[in-house]
Amino acid sequence: MFLTLIWEISLGLAALSLATMTVLVGLRLKSVGRLRDEAQRRETLLGLMLEWTETGYASQAAAITEALSRDQKLATDLLVEVFEIVRGEGQQRLAALAEAAGIGDRLRRELATGPVRNRLAAAEGLAWFPSAATSQALGKAVLDRHDDVSFTAATTLSAHGSDLIFDTALIARLAQANSSRRIELVLAQFAQTRPEALLDLVVDPRQSDRIRTAGLDALTQTGIEGILELILSLEHAPSTDMRVAVARNLGSLGHPDGYGTIARYLSDERWEVRCKAAEAVGRVGLLELGPQLCDLLLDDNWWVRHRAGEALARLGDFGIGALQEMVALAGQTTLGQTAEHVLAERKRRA
Repeated sequence: MFLTLIWEISLGLAALSLATMTVLVGLRLKSVGRLRDEAQRRETLLGLMLEWTETGYASQAAAITEALSRDQKLATDLLVEVFEIVRGEGQQRLAALAEAAGIGDRLRRELATGPVRNRLAAAEGLAWFPSAATSQALGKAVLDRHDDVSFTAATTLSAHGSDLIFDTALIARLAQANSSRRIELVLAQFAQTRPEALLDLVVDPRQSDRIRTAGLDALTQTGIEGILELILSLEHAPSTDMRVAVARNLGSLGHPDGYGTIARYLSDERWEVRCKAAEAVGRVGLLELGPQLCDLLLDDNWWVRHRAGEALARLGDFGIGALQEMVALAGQTTLGQTAEHVLAERKRRA
């Protein structure tokens, strides 16, 4: 009887295992089928949208609107991809269809009440749906407790041409943000749409160096009128970080009127400034400052010596020849070793 009981239990467990496997296989097949159907709907809708941007047929517009309304999550994800491909009038017409289908409303709701990931995606996606309702939703999202959502909302608002200002709260949050990249993205957008507001921030000594230097970088990238004068006005800033930013941006700008500042920075009291000035010499190709770079190969700071050597190498035959001569004459001294290291590194990269 004991053996019979064991056999019955084993049989029951086997039956249970078989049933479980059957259910799992069924669920897997259902999942595969659902994914296949979704991929098919996605491809169909993608083809329809791309074709409609070319033809503009009313019948296609109606079909697209219906499809967008029926599956808004799929539609939202797909629209982001399409908007990266389609530009100009076609993009605007497609965005209008999506707004009519309720996609804009969905994103605005997600921005207000969704989890962090959805709020962030909504703040980005609303870039394609400019309207008074969107501006209002984004304005509230700038106050979001999550920094990434707040900064993305501010960036999108700025892209819409909003008159959003750098209020104290937003500046403070930017200054404390962990991601330097996020700060750069926000300020780069403001540099495009509100350069005058960003300029005021850069020249305000009460603001943090982190914000001021990132703002200066963003403005330099736009090449706005008066950028050289702005950079040079900060030449004697007491902050090391600001002087480093000045050297960096003069190197990016490459304007002859900035060469004097770069030359003076090669003997700055702070090694960080000397280092960045040496990089600027190499980037711009200032052969006349080659002798000063050679002097920096004896600097007390290793980074300054290294950057000066790299800058010399970027000066072409003059710099390479100078480094080779130092190796031959200075041997195993600090000067010779620095020159040898730079030449070896350059050879590895070649």
